[in-house]
Amino acid sequence: MSVIQRSRTFYGLALGEHLLVDAIRRGRVDKLAAFITRTGADFVLLGVERVSRTAPRPTAALSPSVSAAALIAATDDIGVFVTAVPHLDHPYNLARRLASLDHTSRGRVGWLTGGEDRSAPGNLASAGVWIDAGPSPAATTDAIHASRTLWESWPADTIRGRPDDVRFAESDRIVYADHRGVFDIAGPLNVPTPPQQKIPVAWWAQDGDDIVSAAEVSDIVVLDGSQVDRHGPAVRERALLFVVDDPDATGVDGHIATVTDLDAGFAAWTRPSRPRGYRQRSLRATLRLPDPAPAPAHRRPVYPGAQN
Repeated sequence: MSVIQRSRTFYGLALGEHLLVDAIRRGRVDKLAAFITRTGADFVLLGVERVSRTAPRPTAALSPSVSAAALIAATDDIGVFVTAVPHLDHPYNLARRLASLDHTSRGRVGWLTGGEDRSAPGNLASAGVWIDAGPSPAATTDAIHASRTLWESWPADTIRGRPDDVRFAESDRIVYADHRGVFDIAGPLNVPTPPQQKIPVAWWAQDGDDIVSAAEVSDIVVLDGSQVDRHGPAVRERALLFVVDDPDATGVDGHIATVTDLDAGFAAWTRPSRPRGYRQRSLRATLRLPDPAPAPAHRRPVYPGAQN
């Protein structure tokens, strides 16, 4: 059983890379958004090819962040998971990019990650860009911890935001992240704390990943349907949410269906009903994730005693 009991099942759409490229290139993002809405999906996942070994090899023709920005502008209440892996992306850059998208979407962004990025060029397939070691579950785990710490470093409520106020922010409350691990990051982040405070993290787990660590550090563990029998029991025992890339899977919190053609129709599930008050809720609220723990009270200030 998952740690959190669900009152309903969640539904996600993995949108094929070429579908996103075509929608943006041909100006069909609104059509794509209307299709997503008709399916009743709670969220979409962009860039799945980068972390799922059963998906087609990615071309890296379009950044999932760019696709996310386009879909955010065309939708009101759909969660958007953006794929990024510390194999190629530094946690500071990831935290900044995701926080910016979360502000833009008013709290509808999630982070999909994994142990390795399949879009890496051949010379980096087993090497790290930002660290000497190559991609690994340990690096991904550390990047998640680092990003969550960075999101706490500039509290959004420090911005005063009053036209007649000579102080832009209560800068004495901005703190260093001082993260030490696989990645050493002093911080602070140069984007205020995102609306969700801690952006939901989904880990697309594969054979060879540390499934236990993935379940304990992420909010959602995603498995390919073929891996449910092998890894499902460990995930069910530890994960907050257990989602499977199989619309017919049973005993899970959510289903993912892959979409590669807008004109082919959609029959993976019957359109689910949405609860009252669903519109424009944060992704954390939609997924019924618990409130994030408060940030530690005593961290090293960046501007001690500052008055501006």
